[in-house]
This record gives sequence, structure tokens and C-alpha cells, in this order.
Amino acid sequence: MNAGVQQPAVQPERTAAQAPARARSSHPYPSARYAWYVIGVLFAITLLSQLDRQLPALVVRPLRREFGVSDTAFSLLQGYAFAVFYTLAGLPLGRLVDRGNRRNLIFIGLLFWGGATALFAFGQTYHQLLLARVGVGIGEAVLAPAAYSLIADCVAPARRGRALAVYYVSIAIGSGASLLLGGWLLAAIPVQGMALGPLGAMPAWRVAFLAAAAPAVPLAILLLLSVREPARREDHALHVAAEVSTVADFVYHLRQHASTFSRVLTYPALLSVIGYGALAWAPALFERSFGMPPARSGPVLGIIVAAAGAAGTLASGFLSDWWTRRGMPAARLRVALAGAALFAVPSVLWPLMPAPVPAFALLFLTVLGLGLAQSAAPPSIQAVVPNRMRGQAIAVYLLLAGLLGIGLGPTAVALVTDHVFHDDAALRYSLALTAAPSALFGLWLIGSGLRPYARTCVALQSAG
Repeated sequence: MNAGVQQPAVQPERTAAQAPARARSSHPYPSARYAWYVIGVLFAITLLSQLDRQLPALVVRPLRREFGVSDTAFSLLQGYAFAVFYTLAGLPLGRLVDRGNRRNLIFIGLLFWGGATALFAFGQTYHQLLLARVGVGIGEAVLAPAAYSLIADCVAPARRGRALAVYYVSIAIGSGASLLLGGWLLAAIPVQGMALGPLGAMPAWRVAFLAAAAPAVPLAILLLLSVREPARREDHALHVAAEVSTVADFVYHLRQHASTFSRVLTYPALLSVIGYGALAWAPALFERSFGMPPARSGPVLGIIVAAAGAAGTLASGFLSDWWTRRGMPAARLRVALAGAALFAVPSVLWPLMPAPVPAFALLFLTVLGLGLAQSAAPPSIQAVVPNRMRGQAIAVYLLLAGLLGIGLGPTAVALVTDHVFHDDAALRYSLALTAAPSALFGLWLIGSGLRPYARTCVALQSAG
């Protein structure tokens, strides 16, 4: 398949293989204590990003009522208004991550998305809400590529799977905390709203977004004062770094291992359709199917998402490192296969249950399996790309996951509800119909990718 690909005149792979020893000898990894502190700070920042990202799921009814929009129009707020700009901005920002100061990029992005979240709370028209969500997407686009790259340069490869898994837990806990916080606020604030001094009375959904924006400034200050930019590892000497981190070099690497990257970069996107579709519409489903308002379902959903997501993510990291130490072929990607096998059936059945308790139980299994599979993606990708390409590789992964998952997940469910069933009460069937093909195709992608992934790992180890 790759026989016809012409090799570039500059061949950075061979030179790069000689550089890691020099980089490691002159720049030892930071102490474990400091590395875990950096992961803790990034954890807190990512947790906040998930609060901002998932909160709209709890306010479907008040937003539809206040702004007169359909399920499909609301799904654009939750999905594509955020996802398109999040993913498109991620490509140039991924390049900046590979070249620039990653800590400073996160600092700027954090202040930007925090301000956009606050603006959402003051939106007076649907289009103003859309623009605010665009701002959140642009600000958050730098976080994942920069954070994964920072962690990789703070933690030795043998412990990297666990370190990335601990960091990845922030996504599950942040999503769960968003539902918990939102549910608590909606229950605690009177229907007529809450007085906020000079801002006057504000409805509960606006207060919730202000609360989500508030920690951005103190977290940004903490990052700036206590985290330093680490030395880059396993890469060229500085004087040739710019020469080897070209887009052409990155594209050539992808084409050289097309069978691997066509799977490892795309399977997370398919699984994201299931995850983001469920997160976006679970509160509405429990309200429409079982008469449970978000003030009641939100805390339960928050606990499920946080507990199951964290358990699956941590298990993913430990399995990834353990299987890698045992020399299992395609060890890091094999974890994703285990997770996909676990959630494939529950992800289709949970919205079809006749009562809340079995629906919650199957949703728990779905989130647990998604945590296993999705958190395996970053270490799987990092294991098959050189250091100088990690920011770009994570940016492409986020591009696909964003457009298909964050964007298409909520919107596909809404489109089926509005244009196939023409009935808000049919939301349960829309969720099942969108989850089934994504689960089956994702399972096939991972299973068929194990052999080419193992070959790519061996090729990179041989080159090094």
C-alpha cells in the first residue's frame, strides 16, 4: 500500500533515532513528586473544562423555553458550535504545542474559555449563545495537545500509561461534577431565579454557568506561578528541531503506517458519538421517559459518570502499562478492545429500559467501557509517533473525535428525534439507533487494528 509513496529528501526518522540518548542524558526527568504535581494542576484545569463543556445538557428545557428552539437547534449549542471550532483551532494550536511554550498556551486558553463561559451566562439571543460556545471551543482547543505533551515530558515511558490515565480521569470526574453541580444548583435555586447583587435576579441556568466560569482566573494564576515548561524528550537537538517537525514529515509518517492510523485515530471518534450523545441527552431522556427532572437525575448521572468513568480510565492506564511490561503485542490498543467489548451491548440497551434503575445500571456499564476504551487512545497514539509529532497527532485525534463525537453525537440524536420520529418522547429510540452502528464499527476498527498497530510499534522500536 505504501510502495508508491516517495520518501522525502530529508529523512528525519534516522536522525531522530540517535537523539533520545543525548536528550535524556542532559535533561533527566523531573522528580516523581513534581511530575504528579503538574498532573494535578492539569487535572484541575481539565476538570474545569469539562464543567464548561457538559453543563448545557442539564438545561435543555429552560433554554428551549426561553429561546424557542428545537432539539436540533439546542444540539448545535452542545455539539457543533463547540466542536467545529474546537477541532479546527486544534490543528494550528497542535503545531504551536510542538514548537512553543505549552504552559503559556494553556494559560491563555484557560482565560479565554473561562471568559466565554461567563458570556454564555449573559447571552440574550440564541446567536449570542452560539458565539459564546464557539469561544469555549477555541479556548479549550489547546488544552489536550499541550497537556498530553507536557505529561509525556515529565514522566518516563514506563510509567506514562498510568500517568496519562490519572490525568484522563479528570474528564470523567469533570463531566460527572458538571451534572452534580448543575443538578444541585437547579434544585437549590428558586424557579423565579436568584439575586446576584448588581447583576439582579438571574435564572438558575445562568447562575450555573457563572459558577462554572469562576475558577478560571485562580487556576490560571496557579499554573503560571507553579508549573514550569519541561525539556522535550526523545527528540532532535534544538538546532534541528524546527527542520524536522514539518507537516510533510507528519503526513509521511501517517501514510507510512496507514493501516495503524486509519484505526487508532478514528476509533475514538466513533466511540465519542456514543459517549457525547448519551451525556448530552441523558437528563432529557430521564425527564421525558420517567418524569425525573434534571434536579433529580443530574446528581445520579453525575455520580455514574464520575465513578464509572474514573474506574474505567484508571483501569485502562494500569492495564496498558501491565500488558506493555509483559510484552503483549499491541498492548495499549488491546485495552481499547476490552473496553469496546464491555460497552457495545449496554450502550444500545440503556435508553430502552422500562424503568430508571436498570437504565442507570446499563448506563454505568456503558460509561465504564467507554472509560477503558477512550482513555487508551492517547497513550496508544503517543506510542506510534515520535515526540516531535505528538502535538499534531493528538490534534488530529481531537479533530476527528470532535467533529464526529462532540459535534455529531448530540446532533445525530436530535436529528433522528425531530425528523425521523417527529416526537420528543421517542428520544430513547434515537439514542439506541445512533449508538448501535457506532459501537459495532468501533469494535471492528479496534479488533482489525491490533496487528498493524503491533507492526508499527516494532518498526519505531527498531528505528530507535
